[in-house]
Amino acid sequence: MEKDKRGLPRLTWVCLALWLSQFPAHSSASYMVYWSAVLDILYLSPGANHTTTTMCECGWYGADSPRVSASGYVALPTSDPSACSPNTSFSVKKRPWIALIKRGNCSYADKIRAALRKKASAVVIYNYDGAGNATTPMSHPGVDEIVAITISNNLGKEISSQVESGTMAYMYIEVGNRFKSMGSPTWVYIMSFTFFGITAVILGYFIIVVIKRIYRNRQLRRQQREMKKVAERAISKLQVRTLRRNDPEVEAEENTCAVCIDPFKRGDIVTNLPCSHLFHKTCIEPWLLEHHTCPMCKYDILKAEVGVEPQESTTPTEDVRFYPSSVSGSLPETPAVVTSQEQHVETRSRLDVESAERAIPMSDHVRRKEHIYENPAFEEEQQNNDHPIHQV
Repeated sequence: MEKDKRGLPRLTWVCLALWLSQFPAHSSASYMVYWSAVLDILYLSPGANHTTTTMCECGWYGADSPRVSASGYVALPTSDPSACSPNTSFSVKKRPWIALIKRGNCSYADKIRAALRKKASAVVIYNYDGAGNATTPMSHPGVDEIVAITISNNLGKEISSQVESGTMAYMYIEVGNRFKSMGSPTWVYIMSFTFFGITAVILGYFIIVVIKRIYRNRQLRRQQREMKKVAERAISKLQVRTLRRNDPEVEAEENTCAVCIDPFKRGDIVTNLPCSHLFHKTCIEPWLLEHHTCPMCKYDILKAEVGVEPQESTTPTEDVRFYPSSVSGSLPETPAVVTSQEQHVETRSRLDVESAERAIPMSDHVRRKEHIYENPAFEEEQQNNDHPIHQV
């Protein structure tokens, strides 16, 4: 889990850096700068002093065109309005003149070269038929000696119809405003796919991390529930009894419950762990459900549940009762099992025999094996009890 937390920000920053690193390398290609063209057109009717003026910012300078002003009389191609033939001629009446050419059938550069060969001062290319008022910026690499602009189809048809009817059109071309436009569509597609691809990778990684985290949390909760069930089974098998008046735990004032620090009293219901430590039943069971170990010697009560043989207890078996159906609940105050007189006699005889056996001297090695504690402090305490120091 910690490894995923460390790797997630690192991968995110790496992907972001890779994506941003592509912008400086292609900054000149990602955007193209275009300049608008301001047109001022004067229509001079023949044989009359009537003049009509049309002015609009309705054209675009070509990407390779010089951004300077130009002016002249409008002239049309004599044969092909697209001016795609190298020998195209124009209906020039006065100089300087500007060629008005229709878009299509050949490249922008070919049209401009055809007008340049005839000494035109500028070239105006209008859009396809049906394009309406749409104006498309153009690029004409290799031809940068002459001003070249594009206008809409409607405006181009209007000018050409006036010229064809005998009206003279004089055009002024001025540099307009600067605009930015996305460059090649291929670059747009590449940037789009790159952005969405990196976004998909990062999003997919986040989804995988979240799914793994949810799965691990579920596994952890499942293990905790299983451990709790095992602990409940182990607690239900522990030795539970009610203290009597003559029990050594009641008579000795120094005997206290290590959980609540209260002394044992007659009638207390106590739980005897396999490590021979005694606690109040209501005190020790919540502790065991949470920690599974003895508070004093850290003995693990789950050893018996996983196949480890529990240590034998030397506690007398007199008045021993088991409550397998209750784990954390309280037990009744009155004893549920009453031993008979014969059982008391048999138990007393067995205790006498055990007392006699304890009186027999044993080697240190055997004594160290009598009680095995997981906490070294209690082992040392037991050794001190086995070898008391006599005052002289």
